[in-house]
Amino acid sequence: MDRVVLTTGGTAGHIFPALAVADELRSRNPECAILFLGGNGPEGALAHKHGLEFRELPAKGIMGKGLGAKINGVLQVFRGILKARGELKNFKPQVVAGFGGYAGFSPVIAATMQGIPSAVHEQNSVPGVTNRLLGKRVDRVFLSFEDTTGGFPAAKTQRTGNPVRKEIFEARGKAGAGRNLLILGGSQGAKAINDAVIDMLPGLMERGITLLHQAGSADKDRVRRAYEQAGANPAQVKGFMEDMGAAYAWADLAICRSGASTVFEIAAAGVPAIFVPFPFATHDHQTMNARAMEQAGAARLVPQGEIAGLANMVRDLMESPETLRTMAEKAASNAAPRAAAAIADGLEQLAEKTA
Repeated sequence: MDRVVLTTGGTAGHIFPALAVADELRSRNPECAILFLGGNGPEGALAHKHGLEFRELPAKGIMGKGLGAKINGVLQVFRGILKARGELKNFKPQVVAGFGGYAGFSPVIAATMQGIPSAVHEQNSVPGVTNRLLGKRVDRVFLSFEDTTGGFPAAKTQRTGNPVRKEIFEARGKAGAGRNLLILGGSQGAKAINDAVIDMLPGLMERGITLLHQAGSADKDRVRRAYEQAGANPAQVKGFMEDMGAAYAWADLAICRSGASTVFEIAAAGVPAIFVPFPFATHDHQTMNARAMEQAGAARLVPQGEIAGLANMVRDLMESPETLRTMAEKAASNAAPRAAAAIADGLEQLAEKTA
């Protein structure tokens, strides 16, 4: 395969799986030209740092908006499709693959209109709006979880798991002596988790627990001030962490949301976790993701409405290294090490149609 378009955007949870597939494709064929099409979120910077050519397209959400915002969103979609058609005509890809999010809609729909083989990857246990629409038109649908909702034509689906970057797998088994706590609210942070950690910060410090806290860019300054007021080092607080391999290798326990990318990264790195699902996720899919890991013995689940009990759970786990080791082993056993390779295989098969 010589030329491929990958497309997604919005959050790191969508972007990092696409980058993992890009790595796999380039490892097979270093000369493969990869164009990343996305919106105006973090995808552009991440694609460039990954050595990928990037083009920005108009992209805006429609669901859950007022009438004016919906009309503007629809216009943006049409503009995105027109621009995507031009990019595809110039680049001439053999296959186009979307990884969810509004930014990934226009290039994939443009590919189907131009007869270019196309695929989407659905991360979550319940499909998002973008992929539900595209799934009816694309040639292949890759899934992180089994499609229990019937959201896609069964003949098109293939369960691959969620692609995780190689450096995440390399973090496995490198944790320290059981006193390092990693807090992740996703690439945009999670205020409820931030507030809970601030409340229990004095107790964590008393127990000699060291923190690494991704608070989100919007909440970073507030959380840093709270650390200073508690006598903790504010340098432990980051807006966004790019080197997640190093973060997972450092961690003995993680507190995090339970989007699909986070769940599969936790499994790949073999890190015990306390999941606090985002309660307003579509069809509550984050709770479903977290419950699967809890039932496997790899994690604990704390609903956001019960987050007051988080401090006691952290204390109990940190005082039980054997429990953490068992959870780490169970997490690692739920990883999907061949997800990126399986998707690359599928894209190569689709590319043969172009040839």
